Amino acid sequence: MKLPKIIGISGTNGAGKDTLGELLAERCGYKFVSVSDILREELTKQEIPHEREHLGNLSTKWAREHGPGVLSAKTIEAYQAEEEAEGYKGLAVGSIRRPAEAKIIQEEGGIVFWVDADQQTRYKRLQSGNRNRATDRLSFDEWVFEENREMNPATDDPTVLNMAATRDVCDVKIMNNFSSQAKYRAYLISEFEL
Repeated sequence: MKLPKIIGISGTNGAGKDTLGELLAERCGYKFVSVSDILREELTKQEIPHEREHLGNLSTKWAREHGPGVLSAKTIEAYQAEEEAEGYKGLAVGSIRRPAEAKIIQEEGGIVFWVDADQQTRYKRLQSGNRNRATDRLSFDEWVFEENREMNPATDDPTVLNMAATRDVCDVKIMNNFSSQAKYRAYLISEFEL
């Protein structure tokens, strides 16, 4: 598969989005940026804990102030400003959580991947991942509740997180129920010629 210069990565928590982004960086020379990291940096500046609720609130605030595709647009703009100086071959934008963010990438000639896996599998991955994120310390029931709220919001407001609608506009869908990260990486390398 010939990869475009800009790739968006969306999907559920613990499904393997970062692994895909890291492979694009390691093997294809892409710069990998997670929009969640941008939000975490801002929360740190404001001395606010990195809990899922705070991440979502900040993301929604920025979307209301600057439009629902703001995180993708800002990430692409920053990349294009430094692209030549840094020597990257492309940009991988991780943690896309709104349809408008995916559409910004598609309008730039990019594609968006959706990565998913069974809920129990993903929860176990997050618990054993040592990522040190507040969202990874929730009970399974709390975690499922939070995920369902992001997947199917009770509003059609385009500025709130809407994972199900984002999934529906993605170009490539991957199920990562592989028994190990090595098997998942091997699949990605083979299937997408990374």
